[in-house]
Amino acid sequence: MRTPILIAIAISASIISCNKIAENKKGEDPVNENPIAIILSSAQTKVAASGNLNSINLFSEIAGKEFSDGKSVNTIISPLSLYIALGMVWNGADGQTKEEIQRFLSLEGISEDEVNNFFKRMVETLPLTDSKVKLSIANSIWHDKNLLVYEDFKKKNTNYFYSSIEPLDFTSPLSVGIINKWCSDKTNGIINKIIDQIDPEEVMFLINALYFKAPWKTPFKPSETVTAPFYPRGGPTVNVQMMSLSGTFRFYESTSFKAVALPYGNGAFSMILILPQTGQSVTDVANELKDPSKWVSVLGNTTESKAYIKIPKFKYEYEVQLDSYLKKLGMTKSFNPAEADFTKIANVGGRKLYITRVLQKAAIEVNEEGSEAAAVTAVGVGVTSAPVMKEFIADIPFIFAITENSTGTVLFIGKVENPALGK
Repeated sequence: MRTPILIAIAISASIISCNKIAENKKGEDPVNENPIAIILSSAQTKVAASGNLNSINLFSEIAGKEFSDGKSVNTIISPLSLYIALGMVWNGADGQTKEEIQRFLSLEGISEDEVNNFFKRMVETLPLTDSKVKLSIANSIWHDKNLLVYEDFKKKNTNYFYSSIEPLDFTSPLSVGIINKWCSDKTNGIINKIIDQIDPEEVMFLINALYFKAPWKTPFKPSETVTAPFYPRGGPTVNVQMMSLSGTFRFYESTSFKAVALPYGNGAFSMILILPQTGQSVTDVANELKDPSKWVSVLGNTTESKAYIKIPKFKYEYEVQLDSYLKKLGMTKSFNPAEADFTKIANVGGRKLYITRVLQKAAIEVNEEGSEAAAVTAVGVGVTSAPVMKEFIADIPFIFAITENSTGTVLFIGKVENPALGK
């Protein structure tokens, strides 16, 4: 009998708060006003760059599928959370399954220690890059008390991912509440439930929580927020709350789109807004961004320009099952009971482990003071030039990404088709 292990990866991802960060009290040490760059080795730099391109590919696949299905919905995913989750699962894989996940994560030619040390480096350093940003990464493994989890699997996820490991009685209904409470605690109440029940076959949940809270570096003034039209693709005009801001920003423009970076906190993190030019759609732009040189240009080929920014306030939730997209991008054996090899997770006798599903839920809110976002991912495993005033008026569907600037790491990427949806 095949016994699914559900490895649920709860990723409260980026919470960029609507609330202002409290100022230091008198007498406390002043906060560091400058961003701290994350220094990576050459191998780790390759991993980060490849991971960022994979983020765009995954987002483009999702956007393209929705377009072909005739859907016009707002989306958001958390690539960083997905990669951390898969990195933890990867430590339990072997053979071609391990190689497959390693290829998806663009980790080919890199030793196991280098892979784990890359994730350890990100877990340790991302929270330190901006003193005005609260960023925490928490990992946990919950397993049925009767499951014989290998010590090496536990050791790697403890040493490199700082994961806690907790045995539970999975036959008790109390276990669901314990796991969900951990998710809520680690996400400031944003993600208060990841599972409704533990199925009889399930013997493990692996959970990652990513929490991010920060104000805009230059907040929008609420007094300048006005009701204005937004033009969704293929739908009627809607009236939304549009925020306005003038200043000097990193700007990029091509014949098909223009992009602007709005920094958070001390500038270590930014939201990159990507607006299609006339005649282009967000799907067209997402496909174009799969060209590595294009995304590199958006991140690095920018100019400091005076600009007038006008973007809508928006708030929505999104849920997507990633199985088909991951398979299309190369992770096929992991989902195949006959081919998957996760023999390094636990001793399950003559049975085999395989990934049954990968589900991600996410939510985001953007307003005058900052942004708030959260995501939960569940991976199921079963057995068997001169300053010119530019304009950036986001009154049509657009793409956004939240990034860490020194490495380009993509925490979130999504698209806004209609900011009036989901409120």
